[in-house]
Amino acid sequence: MRFAQIEQFIAIVEAGSIRGAARLLGLSQPALTRSLQQLEQDLGVQLLQRTLRGIALTAAGASFLARARVVDAEMRKAADEARRTVAAAGSLLSIALSPVAATLLLPELVLELRARHPDSRFRIMEMAPSAVLPLVRDEVADIGVTQRTRAGLDAGLRFKSLFEIQMRVAARPDHPLCACRDLIDLADAAWLAMTVPESTEDIVSLSYAQRGLPAPVPTVHCGSYSVSLDMVAAGDFVTVLPPNLLRNWIEAGRLAEIALDRPLLPLLVGSYMRADTPPTALSYSATQTIAAIARRHNRSDWLRNNRPLTMGRASTSS
Repeated sequence: MRFAQIEQFIAIVEAGSIRGAARLLGLSQPALTRSLQQLEQDLGVQLLQRTLRGIALTAAGASFLARARVVDAEMRKAADEARRTVAAAGSLLSIALSPVAATLLLPELVLELRARHPDSRFRIMEMAPSAVLPLVRDEVADIGVTQRTRAGLDAGLRFKSLFEIQMRVAARPDHPLCACRDLIDLADAAWLAMTVPESTEDIVSLSYAQRGLPAPVPTVHCGSYSVSLDMVAAGDFVTVLPPNLLRNWIEAGRLAEIALDRPLLPLLVGSYMRADTPPTALSYSATQTIAAIARRHNRSDWLRNNRPLTMGRASTSS
């Protein structure tokens, strides 16, 4: 999915027809039709249906439109801020990271870059995994660090693998499901997802699909790690977390690991850059620093192993 497709979808809705939108956008009607069809194919739903008066939103289309307008406004705001910052003195590097990547790279990445490039400026954006790649494609971010998707890599992007992470299932320590040892037992749990609704690229959905099981529908979607963690610690939710973050919350007595006998699929996290844009000295330095931090993490197997983070499995049961 490209940001341009979102813009074009909004234009079609506002114009009331593909023909009217094509005229406003300066595109041919067939090209706009293909863009809409590709967007619907990417999402796996029909967004619009033709009527005698033009086009009408489907239920899925109305739901998508509300979020598309938010994304459109945020992307325009981000682009304006980026342009204003570039106009200021000094070079600027924009890095978009998924929450998992941020927990592994920050604050070390920024501290090392500041030490090496004291006259440069840095813009760090923590985003939902699905929002990182559009920012790189549309030149809002110079570097994106997020999970690798199942879809084929966009020809306009370069990917470099950094981490393979064994994500963990977490809940509050006295949660009634803490003794569960299999994903099947968690199918009806109140899952809290830190991904966008309807995503099939999250590690929970992929892990259920790999076993031929239907993925649970999350009860709550939340884009904030801090808010999500508080809700899981206080409620009946279960979620997935990287081991480094979960260990801290276990030590604080606020969360416990649901230690599965058959672990989730590993999460592959890497860096993305535009393939057609030569790296600047600053962006090259950043990619080298990111790779060095990744190598330090990868020297041990703490990210990849499936050993329980608690003192013992019995300690996670109520």
